[in-house]
Amino acid sequence: MTEAKRRLFVGTFLDAGQAATVAQLKSLNPELSQKWHLKARFVPLQKLHLTWLFLGDVEAELVESVKSDLEKTIRDWKHTENGGTFEINYDCVVVWSSLQSPRVLVLESTGANPPASSLNKAINIGLQNYSQKDGKVERFDRFRPHLTVCRFSYDSQSKTKERRTNRSLDDFKTPANLFALSHRIDTISLIESDLNTGPNGYSSILDISIDSV
Repeated sequence: MTEAKRRLFVGTFLDAGQAATVAQLKSLNPELSQKWHLKARFVPLQKLHLTWLFLGDVEAELVESVKSDLEKTIRDWKHTENGGTFEINYDCVVVWSSLQSPRVLVLESTGANPPASSLNKAINIGLQNYSQKDGKVERFDRFRPHLTVCRFSYDSQSKTKERRTNRSLDDFKTPANLFALSHRIDTISLIESDLNTGPNGYSSILDISIDSV
């Protein structure tokens, strides 16, 4: 019997303090769904993360190979790029794909960050044989470090009204200390998404410390 597939991505979670800061967005914006005429679903605290590469559904028998190749990728990146722990500073709120047709709301880092860009490129190359295309995943010509904090969905019965709604980021309230958020990148994780385990169904199946590889 063929083994089941496992839904995987490479990411770095926020630490508990950082996640708690971002999680305030939900309590500060209880009327966002009503104002924007769509369903706003804030990402649970335990799932807040930066994605380096979405792999998609991977054959279970290949998972150990993915782990091995990811470890080698990080080891080679550290050697060739003199890589190590670094930080990503998020500095703005952005809606993708647009305010007229919102899909997700993210915190984005817009400044140049050579370590992040080179690490993302290395991971994409190192795991390219496992990566699956998924139309629900935002893909760009360059790496745009971000945290997805809210996802939107439409009510099919009132889609016309929803798309005609005038939306503004001025409607969205943020904590005063939000953009002091500095994400320390010291661990790269292979993360499994299991929808059968409930809304918080992300679990790390491999953690690689950048400073110890």
